[in-house]
Amino acid sequence: LRDGHITGDRSTTDCDEEKCFVCETRVAMSDCADWYEAGYKKDGEYRIIVKGKPYTVYCDMHTAGGGWVVFQRRIDGSDSFWDHNWTEYRNGFGKMGLNSNFWLGNEALYQLTNKDSDVILRVEMRGDRTPKAKNPNGYWWNHYFKFRVGPEETNYTLERLRLDWKHNEGNASTAWYDITYSVGAKFSTIDRINDPRPNCVTEYRMGGWWLRYCALATLNGAYELSKDPSREYGRFSSFSNL
Repeated sequence: LRDGHITGDRSTTDCDEEKCFVCETRVAMSDCADWYEAGYKKDGEYRIIVKGKPYTVYCDMHTAGGGWVVFQRRIDGSDSFWDHNWTEYRNGFGKMGLNSNFWLGNEALYQLTNKDSDVILRVEMRGDRTPKAKNPNGYWWNHYFKFRVGPEETNYTLERLRLDWKHNEGNASTAWYDITYSVGAKFSTIDRINDPRPNCVTEYRMGGWWLRYCALATLNGAYELSKDPSREYGRFSSFSNL
């Protein structure tokens, strides 16, 4: 039997004759890379099972070799992101898709980043909306290695994240002013602020991120541009001449 359907040839034998059969079972896919290796090359939603827990994830099957789990996407300001509460960030919110805003969920992120020893985080950013930007239609990306998030008991602490400076191919990070600044920081939301400076969430609108005296990369911060240059909401700092 396979998927509830009879396969193979049929025959009749004596009832006293013993027969042995090998039943094929469907292998549980634990991430998008498993689906990709199984021959599924189309972007979209896939079902995975991690440590016995089922999740629906959006898989990018064409970027940089394919097999990527997309856990965050922001295409516009229709979803504020920064003021979602703890439960919403834990369970995820939004509608998964190529042209929609969503967050997969911190619990899924914890499970996915702890099942393998070296999880790669890929960050992609398109367009610079700051006034008089040198490259308003630019594209920036980078790979970070050893990505690992702790369980909810640790407030989903960003336990590990590393940039390989010797073999860095991306253009999003050219100094220590990037996402790795948040390593060791706990996740903060509007209703559970773990940052020693609460105004990083309430005033600077950096909620929904790993904050410790704010952060140098807050990709879930407020989407709209601030008139005050000291209040950069959703940002990714870099010293490169972009």
